[in-house]
Formats: sequence, structure tokens, C-alpha cells
Amino acid sequence: MKFGQLIVILTSILVSVIVVSGARTHNEPEPLVETKLGKAKGSILKTVRGVEFKAFRGIRYAQAPVVDKRFKAPESVNSWGKNTLDATKDGFKCPQPFLAKETMSEDCLFLNVYTKSLTGKKPVIVHIHGGANYFGSSDSETEVGPEYLMDSNIVLVTINYRLGALGFLSMKTKEAPGNYGYLDQVMALQWVKDNIVSFGGNPDSVTISGQSSGGIAVTLHMASPLSKGLFHRAITMSGSGTNHFYVDSVAWTRRLATALACPMYNPKDVIDCLRQASWEKIIEVRGILELYGFSDIQWGPEVDGHFLLDTPTNVFARGDFNKVDIIAGITKDELNYLYESQSSNIGLLNDISINFDKYAPQLFIFNSKDENTIEKSDKIKKFYLKNKPIKDQAFSNFAVIFSDAIINHGVHRLVQLARKYVNVFYYRFDYLGRFSIFPDENNKPRGVSHADDLQYIFGNKWFGKRISQADPEMFMVDRMTKWWTSFAKDGFPCTENDIKWLPSNKTHVYTMFNDKSIHLGPEPYQERYQLWDEMFPVKK
Repeated sequence: MKFGQLIVILTSILVSVIVVSGARTHNEPEPLVETKLGKAKGSILKTVRGVEFKAFRGIRYAQAPVVDKRFKAPESVNSWGKNTLDATKDGFKCPQPFLAKETMSEDCLFLNVYTKSLTGKKPVIVHIHGGANYFGSSDSETEVGPEYLMDSNIVLVTINYRLGALGFLSMKTKEAPGNYGYLDQVMALQWVKDNIVSFGGNPDSVTISGQSSGGIAVTLHMASPLSKGLFHRAITMSGSGTNHFYVDSVAWTRRLATALACPMYNPKDVIDCLRQASWEKIIEVRGILELYGFSDIQWGPEVDGHFLLDTPTNVFARGDFNKVDIIAGITKDELNYLYESQSSNIGLLNDISINFDKYAPQLFIFNSKDENTIEKSDKIKKFYLKNKPIKDQAFSNFAVIFSDAIINHGVHRLVQLARKYVNVFYYRFDYLGRFSIFPDENNKPRGVSHADDLQYIFGNKWFGKRISQADPEMFMVDRMTKWWTSFAKDGFPCTENDIKWLPSNKTHVYTMFNDKSIHLGPEPYQERYQLWDEMFPVKK
């Protein structure tokens, strides 16, 4: 079963969809805000505790990236003049698999702003959604619901950005340099700096947060000169650009071009042809290129001399990054359960076991042309599989390689590099609630999986239920939102029971283990991380 098919199945079995109440009260008029670009009319929503707040959704922050603007940096939006913008519903989602066509458009560069009042200077959180750079959105009803965080006195901004080939296609040339989705995010952050004061936010107190590929994006903004001064704190959940990933964007571009009967080599001809293709065709091809439903990262960041001057690892190692304090964390089990759909595919698992050195570079995203590829593959097989066939042991022994390769080690490296310069509040999320993004056949959680911590910060349909005050998980909503908002306010995540969350610093690494109770301890999985540190050393 492919990963895309898994997502479709998961979303189809959810018992309910989170719905943010969009009804106005009789006493509260529709909120009206005046920005530098013009007036906007919003709506009144309610938090999980019934507290009203103002929502301005579907605000365009960049021009539509269509026709000749496809595969280019975004262009700033023009004023909408004397007309009042209707900002009462979410904008279109960016093109991606799995969704109904009518919910999507290539004209998708919109953001949402939530605030309790339009006065004052409240701390701002700007959230960058995850989704492996090819799916996800800022949608308030289905993915990034504001009803938990808005019980706190902050301003929340959620953004869309271009995805898949439309957001990240690259030939490493001036015709197609890549990073368009990241440049969208930069423009959204600039929009926040220029306009957030109109929503009662403080442009000098902006915390960027992200999960998975959104967390990777957060660390890229820390490494990018273009993002300097646009944010003041950072939160990354289960993702960091300080990973070892090797993504051959040119090869993926040529595979896409071939599938669409376009030229493959001359950059101008390739891009001219791909600009003629419909976005529907482009995202349809994405599924064809997927490798057995495993994490097949096709589009990622490029060192383009503009957004990124060097790899994030090198930038952090030199201390050249935008030095802001960080919350960084992982979940206990991350991707250990994502690939169980292949656990009964004996033929495939047997072939991987026999030809592990041929599969490993693409499965675990390192360069197959590296002279040490076979040595690295052998080390991974020996350490995790004890050189035994995958089919003859617990499938989790194989799956945990993906957790470490794709998520855990990159976050570990971020902590190790950044703690020399800034405070890094490091956590592992251990709490097993009733809902999970990767449930078993009985719709019960297998473990504490990738994104399971996200459900306690944002309302998200994938988990099947909006957590209410009557639910036993509500304490975790209160805890996580308190950590996030207190960090956004003054740089320190507040904890309970007199347990102080010490930041990792030059001399010590501390990890906050977040379960029913919390405790501070050493970093987990150190022996596993040592293997990856040795295989992919930081340049001195």
C-alpha cells in the first residue's frame, strides 16, 4: 500500500471532523480590521472553552503563482483598494494529492490570522504546516484549527505555501533554482512584520513553529539570510534541516518531465513545457514516482546562493544562523508504524534484505554515488537488523531505521549544533492518548507516532476528534499550549509541579520527557545517534 493510499484510508475512517464554530453571536458584530493593504472583514469563532476570538481567513499575501509566475519566486500582493476584503473563510489549498479538486487551486498563497482583540501588542506565533512538502494546508476546519491556542492571549497566523513540484522543482539553474515554497514562507513572514500590528500583534515578537517538513522549514529560516529579522523564536517538531538528506532534484525534475512528455535536459525548454501542464497532471504524476509507499522525498531545499548560501548543517556548525532560542522535539515512536502496510510484502522485504545496499540510499535518503555507500548500508543493516533478513524479525526493527534517518537524527544534530549558541528546549513526546495518526486495524493507537503531539496544539481532522474539556486528554492540550505560548511570550516554556525545563546549552543536553507526568533526563537514543554521527560527520 502506498503512503498516499494510507492517508486516504486514514481520513476515511475518522469518526468525525473537527469543526471550528463559525457562527457569529448576536451581540458581536463582524470584526473589521484595517491593514496597510486595505480593510478586511472577519468572523467570530470560539475556543474549546467557548471564549470568542476574531478570525480573518483567506487573506492573500502574494500574487497568484500561475502561468509565467509558476516556478518563480513569489511576487508581493497589491492593495485591494477601497473595497473591504471578505476574510470569513479559508482560501484554496495548494495543489496536492488526496483532496477534492474543488478545494484546491494553484492560486493558493493565503494566510489566516486569529486574535482576541485588534489592540495591544501580543506575541505572535506563525505556524508552517507539515506534509513532506507535497501535502497539507493551513485550513482552519480540517488541519490547523485555532481553537486550542486561542484560549491564550496571542496572535496566531497560519499559512499556505506551494507544494510538490510546484513549490520545489529545481534544475539548479536560473530558470529553475527551486525553493519557491520556502520563498513563499519568507513573503508570508514579511507580510506579518508589515501588517500584524493591525491585528493586535507585536511584529518584534514573532515565533515561527512547524512540524515535520514544517519543522525543517523553521530551521531553514534560521539558516537563511532572507529570513533574518522576521522572527525572534523558533519551535520545530519532528523535523530539522540539519539532516543528512541527499535529494537529486534534477533527476526528479527529469522524471516528472518524462512522465509529462516534456523535454528533459535544456532548462528553458523543460520549464517552458512544464508551465503548459495543468497542475492536476503535475500532482497526479507524483503518485507514480512514489517508491513502495516508503518516504520518498522528491522535493527539498536547494543551496541556491539566495535563500540558502550553504547546507543548514554547515551554517549551524559555523554559528552563522539567525540566533534565536528554540524548542525542538520528537515523538517516542515517530515513523515506526508508518510502513506496516508493507510488513506482509515478503517478496519486497526479501529483496531489500538481499540487496540492502542498493535500496538503502533511496530509502534512507543518502547519496548512492558516495564512495562509502556500501559501507554505510552495511553499518545500518548490522546495527538495526543484526544482518538478519527483515522477514525473520519484528518489522519494527526495520521501521525504526526510518524514524532515525528521516526524523530523529536531524533533530539530534540541531540540538548538538545550536546549543553552543542559543537555548534549546529539547523534548520527547511520550504520551499515548486515545487517538493517533497511525492507528491499528481497530482504530487504536499503536504507539506515540509522528505528529501525535500536534493534535494537542491544533485541531486536526486526522485524529478524528476535537478534544473537549470533558476528555481525559485535555490536560495535554493545556500543557502543550501553555508551553508554546509562554515560550512565545518570554522565551521560557512554563512547566508544572516545580519541575524546571532546563535548556540544553554549551555544557549539557537536557531532554524533557512529556508523558502523563513530566521529567527531565538525558538525551534518548544516544547509541543510535552515534551511528549516524559517524556515517555523516559534521565538517570541521
